[in-house]
Amino acid sequence: MISFHKYVWGKRRMFFMLLLCLMLSNCVEEFDFKTEDFESILVIKASLTNEQKYHQMKLSRTYKFEDDGPLVVQGATVSILENKDIVHTFEEIFPGTYQSTQMFRAEPNKSYQLSIETRDGGVYMSEEEVLPSENSIIDEVYPKRMFNDNGTEGVGILIDSYDITGNSNYYRYEFEETYRITADFWTRVDLTTSLEFVDRPDGQEKCYNGGTSNKIIITDTSGLLEDKVTGLLLHFIDAEDISVADRYSILVRQFVQSREANGFYNVINNFSESESLFSQLQPGFVSGNIISTINENERILGFFEVASVTEKRMFFNREDIIRDLPRFSPVCDRVIPRQESNETEDEFLRRLRALIASGSVKFLEEIRDPDSGSTYVFVPRGCGDCTVYGRSIIPDFWEN
Repeated sequence: MISFHKYVWGKRRMFFMLLLCLMLSNCVEEFDFKTEDFESILVIKASLTNEQKYHQMKLSRTYKFEDDGPLVVQGATVSILENKDIVHTFEEIFPGTYQSTQMFRAEPNKSYQLSIETRDGGVYMSEEEVLPSENSIIDEVYPKRMFNDNGTEGVGILIDSYDITGNSNYYRYEFEETYRITADFWTRVDLTTSLEFVDRPDGQEKCYNGGTSNKIIITDTSGLLEDKVTGLLLHFIDAEDISVADRYSILVRQFVQSREANGFYNVINNFSESESLFSQLQPGFVSGNIISTINENERILGFFEVASVTEKRMFFNREDIIRDLPRFSPVCDRVIPRQESNETEDEFLRRLRALIASGSVKFLEEIRDPDSGSTYVFVPRGCGDCTVYGRSIIPDFWEN
């Protein structure tokens, strides 16, 4: 789910920071900034899908400019009612994070309703939601060499999907990317502080890292002749980004939503992308499908979404898409310690050992000279040890 704090309160935070900078530029006295007229709003991140799994919900509250971050809501009683009579209970597994005590899935022709009771006496219920169509399938997730809107060249990740019945129409997407990093100057030999050669661990040659989508990606086909998504851009990666320096994988999850859920995400997305802090189009508040049963005037931020999910994974190598474009390239200038004219041999050796012990460099090679002896050559650590950029554990799903 999306971090609703980020989208709804991001603009207000930007305005406060701009205002603060203007104030500070015209005075020298220390200014103790405090947020005025702050309203603590319950934020609910809740999604139920047709996947047989332990489902999670997250509860928090909006936070002030001067606070460190969201205030999680602990000690709540959370449940989902199925057809008003079957109760799926949740337990708090981390502060503010609630997980179903049993695995279950949303099923067709059944209604689902979220129920929350907070420790301070708040009672909240969602509208009843049903599972949308399960007929849409992902035809293909594929990379394409392209330019983004800023004229930067790289790789776009696109998706095609189709519902032959025409009953899906409203879509949301999330993705999880994983990429491999190879240390270009990795060698099989390492040099210790005692100037002895040892075997270098294999785990420093190839590593893996990744991340998840952090933006709202939605579309709808309701105005088209076919319920078909074609060439939707999910993600763009600059050719010089480390994630496409070697081999890349992405797992795309497609959520078929209700029209109301899609509309909610659309409003949030438009609000977050507004270029003007003073836009007349900015809504004062985004209403979802969750209300307080005690205080009808209380505002709640969130939408209880029931969605059908399909997913697809794709791999590609950089060389197959953008071989000739500039690539991620850390500065790998060689580091060659040499004895200075005013330095004794013992002083030089101490400096050499201190350099090795610092961990800032990795051994590359030894240059032997009959007259001057051995010269050791190093490179910055990230050029010979991939663990600077990721972990050496190979993901279970990885394909070479």
